[in-house]
Amino acid sequence: MAENDDSQLSTLGYRTAGSGRRAEIGAARRARSRNTLLTAAFTCFGQETGQASRIEDICKCAGVARGTFYNHFDDLEQLKYQLQEELTGEFDRAVHLMLAALDSPAEQTAVAIRYYLHAAEKNPAWGWAMIHSSAPGHTFGETVWHNSLVTIRRGLDQGVFSISTAEIGRDILMGAVAAAMVSITQGCTPADYPEQIARHILLAFGMSAAEAQQICTRPLPALPAIAHEKIVIASMPALGEIGGPEPPGGGR
Repeated sequence: MAENDDSQLSTLGYRTAGSGRRAEIGAARRARSRNTLLTAAFTCFGQETGQASRIEDICKCAGVARGTFYNHFDDLEQLKYQLQEELTGEFDRAVHLMLAALDSPAEQTAVAIRYYLHAAEKNPAWGWAMIHSSAPGHTFGETVWHNSLVTIRRGLDQGVFSISTAEIGRDILMGAVAAAMVSITQGCTPADYPEQIARHILLAFGMSAAEAQQICTRPLPALPAIAHEKIVIASMPALGEIGGPEPPGGGR
């Protein structure tokens, strides 16, 4: 009887281990399928005409059936949201590692603007994907939308900015940066355009011309290396190459 019990337990253990292994394989296959769709979405949205991309276009690019799309996303808007998180998640984390070393909300704001716009300059496909996958009310993703508001509110509390509300400042910043990203990805801007945009945003926030100019022409530190293996999109910009010891050309 004991031998039978041991045999049954052994068989049960084998079955449990086998089920666990099958679940792992299934999860890995599902992750690869999702990543294939996100990479295809990046390819479709990451071009100037990408705004018109449909689910059918993304599925064709990914080489999957339409039903596979709905195994991972409810609709195109949900895919755009997830794509934004992939495009900005680790990038924004790297940016905020640098912002933590800066005391002034004004400099934090200017540096963040410059990082994002220089990233679009170095990788236009990333810039176009950022533009075309942004949702109304969450430009560049929910995390960036929230973090910009927090920084601007701190600037108001410290008396650095002179605007009516942090929400107005957030809308000014996001609108200007989104429009500037379009101009940059179209290749029709000077090398110091990110600095010019940052300077004019600080002016709109009530800072003096001298203060804004001084802040926006400081050397831009190189972004730290980040965990690239966490990023689904293979064509992300080389983050460590953004910024460096020499400041870009002064704003005009």
